Amino acid sequence: MKKLLTFIFLLHLSQSFAQNIPPLERIISVKINNEKLDNALKIVSTIGNFSFSYNPNEIDINKRVSVSIQNQPVREVLNVIFGNTATFKNKGNYIILKKNEEEPKKDFFVMGYVSDGETGLKIEKASVYEPVTLASAVTNQYGYYRLKIPTTLSNVNIQVRKQNYHQEELAVKGRVNTTLNISLLPFKPIQVPTKELKPIVAFKADTLPLKKIDTIVPIQTPPIILSIKDSVSPVASKFDYRDYLNETKDMLLETHRQITDWLITTKQNIHLDNVKDTIYRPAQISLLPFIGTNHHLSGNVINDYSVNVIAGYSLGVRKLEVGGFLNLVRGKVSGGQVAGFANLVGESVKGIQASGFVNIVGQSAYGVQGAGFGNLVFRNFSGVQGAGFANVVLHSTKNTVQGAGFANLVLGNASGVQAAGFANLVGGNFDGVQASGFLNYSGETFKGIQMGVINIANRVNDGLQVGILNFAEESNSIPIGLASFVKRGGYRRLELSNDEVILANITFKTGVKRFYNIFTAGYSFNEIDKPLFSFGYGLGTAWRLNRTFWLNFDVISSHLQNDVYNWELNQLIRGSLGLEVHLSSRIALFVAPTISFHATDDSEINLGQFSKFKFFEREGSYFGERANLSSWVGYQAGIRICNL
Repeated sequence: MKKLLTFIFLLHLSQSFAQNIPPLERIISVKINNEKLDNALKIVSTIGNFSFSYNPNEIDINKRVSVSIQNQPVREVLNVIFGNTATFKNKGNYIILKKNEEEPKKDFFVMGYVSDGETGLKIEKASVYEPVTLASAVTNQYGYYRLKIPTTLSNVNIQVRKQNYHQEELAVKGRVNTTLNISLLPFKPIQVPTKELKPIVAFKADTLPLKKIDTIVPIQTPPIILSIKDSVSPVASKFDYRDYLNETKDMLLETHRQITDWLITTKQNIHLDNVKDTIYRPAQISLLPFIGTNHHLSGNVINDYSVNVIAGYSLGVRKLEVGGFLNLVRGKVSGGQVAGFANLVGESVKGIQASGFVNIVGQSAYGVQGAGFGNLVFRNFSGVQGAGFANVVLHSTKNTVQGAGFANLVLGNASGVQAAGFANLVGGNFDGVQASGFLNYSGETFKGIQMGVINIANRVNDGLQVGILNFAEESNSIPIGLASFVKRGGYRRLELSNDEVILANITFKTGVKRFYNIFTAGYSFNEIDKPLFSFGYGLGTAWRLNRTFWLNFDVISSHLQNDVYNWELNQLIRGSLGLEVHLSSRIALFVAPTISFHATDDSEINLGQFSKFKFFEREGSYFGERANLSSWVGYQAGIRICNL
């Protein structure tokens, strides 16, 4: 009883599985000898477990047929029985038969199966196409395809492509519906002959000299370094911004692929995997990437002229492409490319790109790019870039003008002009002009002009930095700004000093010896008739006479404050020519005669013994204010810490 139930269950399961396969694709074996057509169809339908639907007035059911086929789809059996006199299609568990019209048609069909030439198995997702009309098909899960070809086409050559298989080309002679079954031969892997490896015997046990273990000289082997991802190193690894930028580049490339995959159809993706041929067309027009004159093979076509009403997809453009919303090219573009929203190019561009939002180029670009938001080039760029927000080049630029509302970024070397509302950033060498509303940066050697609030360069070589803050690892030029810092070869002094006006001063000088910035502050410890404190800013230059002696010329303007409540006019401008004497490479003493000019609307400063050195004193005007004006000769002396 159990065996009977098991048999019934398996029989029912096999029938259910068979019914899931379309009737035309069910594999059967049949042998019919001189039977009427209606009887032959009953035999076939019984074996395949389906039903036929047809009009007996259209089909000659009294026609005698013979057929003998082993393990083939029902479609093949019907092709043998009817030839080109009938068409058939699936509908549920039915096959609908219709008589072919005898009047001339504009199109005919080439159909059939694509199978493995060695195993005989049907090949799914093979590309079948006609290269003139670009009619194409992808074989279904049963290896079946169907192409619609115009009868006016003089030569019909069917191309068949599949990854890991040799390509095939077949000519179709007639202009009637034709069954064309195709076999593809797989690529054979290259067999590399290998010799049998014999074990290498280092020594025999009975020939080993009798030695103690600790007397055997150890075999020297190179150290084995294990890399464990999550291990904690005792020394923190230095952050390399290039690693981060490379990760960003990989992320952008992946995003580019995802956008492409989202915009094109599965059929187009299959063709891209299978078809490596390049097809050329003088022009094309498309509504969407999969609706156009190049059909589903658009990704394999290079066009001279291309018009995309909404969006289009192609292998390349040689002269001009215009898109209402999006132009998507997986290869190269030469000439012009204009889009309402974006231009996405997989390889290089030579010419002009203009878009309402963004231009993206997967390799290098040469020419002009203009975008409402941004331009992104994955390799090199040369020409002009203009963007409402940012221009980004992930390798290098040469003789390039970049203008952006927010930022310009070049990861490699760059030359030309960069202008941005916020920042210009170059990861390598830069030769040219950088001007920004806030930050300019060059990661390697800089040559040219930097103008911004903050300017940073690793090495300034015959360049000029003009800004509020200038930073450089080393520089052979003069930075101009409120404060400049040069690490190697720069000029830095921290000094403690005394003069005839303020009891104690602390001063910091930074920049280069030819031109440095001075920040100073002083305090008099409540000494009578002296300012309570002072703060000021100045500029200076230095000359090295020899290893021991330096000369400095400084000009400093300081505000003197008698108390913390009343802030009135009380300005001191002082010029000094000082001698710096080095006690060591880091410690020096200095002394300098000074000439001071003082303007105040308060009482005069008590100069003590230096009052006799006054050479000018009267009431006058200082920048439009009534003030007591005076000048005198004074001094400044102290100690300096050099090159902090």
